[in-house]
Amino acid sequence: MGDAGAFDVAGGAAARAGRVNRGLTALREDLFDVRVRTKRPPAPFSSVAVARGLLYAAVVITVGIQGAVLAGYPGVSGGLAFVLGLATGVPILLAPQRPLVAWWMSLGATVACALAGESNGHDHIQWPWTAVGIFAQVVVMAYVAFHARLRIVVETWMITALLGLVLVRNAQHDPSHWGTMPAVAMLTAIVMVVVVAFRGRSDARRQLALQSDLTATERERSALLEERARIARELHDVVAHHMSVIAIQAEAARYRVADPPPELVRSFVTIRANAVDALAELRRVLGLLRTEQEGGEFDGQGRPAPLPTLERLPELIENVRAAGMTVDCVTVGVPRPLPQGVDLSAYRIGQEALSNALRHAPGARVRVEVAYVPTGIGLRVYNEPAPHPEAPARDGSGHGVMGMRERAAMIGGTLEAGHTPDGGYHVDVFLPTEEQ
Repeated sequence: MGDAGAFDVAGGAAARAGRVNRGLTALREDLFDVRVRTKRPPAPFSSVAVARGLLYAAVVITVGIQGAVLAGYPGVSGGLAFVLGLATGVPILLAPQRPLVAWWMSLGATVACALAGESNGHDHIQWPWTAVGIFAQVVVMAYVAFHARLRIVVETWMITALLGLVLVRNAQHDPSHWGTMPAVAMLTAIVMVVVVAFRGRSDARRQLALQSDLTATERERSALLEERARIARELHDVVAHHMSVIAIQAEAARYRVADPPPELVRSFVTIRANAVDALAELRRVLGLLRTEQEGGEFDGQGRPAPLPTLERLPELIENVRAAGMTVDCVTVGVPRPLPQGVDLSAYRIGQEALSNALRHAPGARVRVEVAYVPTGIGLRVYNEPAPHPEAPARDGSGHGVMGMRERAAMIGGTLEAGHTPDGGYHVDVFLPTEEQ
């Protein structure tokens, strides 16, 4: 039992020694890590110029006053006083970039000034820090509090207070007099607490701004993905129709020829199998894209409604007129059947352009132009400036133009949109197609 007790005591002592060693190692890494530098975002040039001007002025004033104070010490030459004043002021200049290095230099300057005053029998009322030395120490430690981790802030304050305590307790004059040590400990503590609180508030606001930017980016990305999914669904329906026709025709083709060659039969079977497989894959993709939340267009019996085409453009214009807009529609060229994807995209782009005009220019006059040309179809939607600019625009997603441009680009078209010189807005799109 005695051996076991001794072993436990030895083990406990070793554990305590290990904890102390780890603590000293962490302290050394914290306080001797000269890589601690300013990591704040850049400020405007005017703010930087003002801050540097104030900093240089503080350094010059500190060096001058500290040198004058120390020159009044008995036995302190003017040269030594200037050197000590410089040692007190230089850490202020270095603190914005290298706060820990500046703090170590300020401690060294404090010891040097205290020894100079003590060895020459100076009055201990301003000892170990003079009034100017207190100012310099507070400024340096404020920078430490602003740039270093909270643990380093606590460690630097404790070591500063401990240094002052050691100097006071080993002074040649009355050791019961605390001098300026309590004032330094209290002022630095107050300033560091305030600076840490301000830094936390500043960091919180910066994080909030960053999160707001990320949210806006994600919102834009989500709107783009939703629009692409909608386009993909509609184009899927177009392609699915044609694939179904191919499968049916391939199935019926071999029965239209008497005694077809085996090679022809196999070809039609292969064509039908590939068409069926492609149709199944398209339907699988459609199942991934369509969700209950996205909704869709349905007829009165709950079945999916036919995909809209430009034939429904007059109906769309009448709905906009019913909402209070004046809409003129002009058709150039002879209307003709269009490929289903082009017809659908032209309708959707016109629908979005009219919706944007209704939202952002309520009451304005709108002109819709549809041009049928041999190489494709052109669509222009122009709205005049709103008659009541003070009228608030209705809410919208803010990504309509982006969606229209995506839709046009997916079928090889081009789209231009923007404000006109008279304050209105235009959307011009051209969708290419094969000559009919």
